[in-house]
Amino acid sequence: MLKLVVLLAVCSVIAAQKQHQQQHQQQQQLQQQSLPRYKEIPIVNLENVLEVDGKFRYSYEGGDGTRAAQDGQQIVVNNQVGTASQGQYTYQGDDGKTYSISYIADENGYRPVGDHLPTPPPVPAPIARALAHLATLPPSKDGPGRKF
Repeated sequence: MLKLVVLLAVCSVIAAQKQHQQQHQQQQQLQQQSLPRYKEIPIVNLENVLEVDGKFRYSYEGGDGTRAAQDGQQIVVNNQVGTASQGQYTYQGDDGKTYSISYIADENGYRPVGDHLPTPPPVPAPIARALAHLATLPPSKDGPGRKF
């Protein structure tokens, strides 16, 4: 009788393992079907140059017409080393339009320019006057900011 119980237990474990493997395979197939399909796009042109003094430049062009280029160098601002670069990239959007961005990235931040990018509205005149007035005031004796 004990042998029969052990045999049934082993058969149950094997059956459960097979069922688990089948469920796992089905889940993997569903995941693969739901993933977006991307076509491979060859790189048709590539340049990557790093100079001894920290200057660099790279550019590439994809087989779909995507292009990017960047030039840069190491800079020191307030005794801290950073990178200043400028470049541009162009690609075709899902809507079929070609988009181009040029940019500068340095101690003043990343500043992109492109015809399709939104631009901020102008500062209202009363606020511009208030900011100009505040800029003419001497610094506070208590230091910057308010104490609450």
